[in-house]
Amino acid sequence: MAISQGIVIDPSGGSSSDGSIQQINLGRANETIISQLHGKYFEQAYRGNIFYASTASAGVVLPIASSTTPTYSLWNPAGSGKLMVPIVLLIGWTATTAALGEIIWTATTNAGSGISSTAPFVAFGTGAGVNANLGSGKVSQMRTATGGTTTLVAAGIFYRSTGLSITVTASNTTVAPGWVWRDDFDGTSVVPPGNAIHLMGTTAIAITGTITTVYAEIPL
Repeated sequence: MAISQGIVIDPSGGSSSDGSIQQINLGRANETIISQLHGKYFEQAYRGNIFYASTASAGVVLPIASSTTPTYSLWNPAGSGKLMVPIVLLIGWTATTAALGEIIWTATTNAGSGISSTAPFVAFGTGAGVNANLGSGKVSQMRTATGGTTTLVAAGIFYRSTGLSITVTASNTTVAPGWVWRDDFDGTSVVPPGNAIHLMGTTAIAITGTITTVYAEIPL
């Protein structure tokens, strides 16, 4: 009969090199430690596989979904060798009166890797993914348009709702405890090479928002 054994140890006091063979860690009640020791995404962040795609602090205005000029786009170009896995979207409202509508993701499929007058992208804005592990040296293989001008040949198709809606609200309205706009993907979305997603409004919601998407890059 096979017996699985471990060692009772304070996990904060242990560190092992890659490739070494170690015993399974147990807690004081002899439970196997399989919890999120340093947080759900720590391992991927530590390995340099998680990135932030953020606008400038002033934010951008999100256009209506039918627009061909998105102001926030994430593009996994063909040939990247990676899957883009969005983790969470964070939005902070910074200016202007809001109109009734919902924030959604649209998508451009078969987006290739080039920019031309006949490609899905006629122009692509500026931006770069920032590694969550500062100084890791890994560079994002995604293209992020978090500023500048992006132009599509055709508007994107509806991809998914964020569940984030707003009513007509003046920018100086006091809201307690404050605006919290967060869309957790939790592994439900994968953007393969040659595809792009854009953050848009179901209407011209008009708000100016500071936006960050946290995403992981996973080898194909």
